[in-house]
Amino acid sequence: MPLPSLRTPRVLGVDDFALYGDTYGTLLVDATTRLPLTPWEGRDAEQLSRWLREHPGVESVCRDGSLTYRQGITDGAPTTLQVSDRFHLWQGLSRRVQDIAAAHRACLPAALPPKRPIRHRTRRPPGTPRRRHQLDSIPGGCSRPCTR
Repeated sequence: MPLPSLRTPRVLGVDDFALYGDTYGTLLVDATTRLPLTPWEGRDAEQLSRWLREHPGVESVCRDGSLTYRQGITDGAPTTLQVSDRFHLWQGLSRRVQDIAAAHRACLPAALPPKRPIRHRTRRPPGTPRRRHQLDSIPGGCSRPCTR
């Protein structure tokens, strides 16, 4: 049975994947339908640029931060918009936040508000009514005892 003809996607996804050990492959995906288009072994800018030249019409490419893929897209389709994919944006952001928090770990206690002493409630004498919060915004008021 013949494979269906390949339709050039408007939005192309490019990412690498591990085949085994230190050997990687590249996968091209139609980002609109989320269907794989073609895989190949290696992460090669020339192979990606050749594919883009053979399949004109790609308007934007969603990729990771790889300089190899950036060069391949720039060479093969220079007018194509290159964007970072959501996964790699979040991954980069979380790493950066982690780096900043680690670098300023010693500063964090000074940024916390001072601790207030814990006030212990005393027992009220039997027969003394509980004080209640006066909250006009909640219909019926609040039934929790006031501890202030």
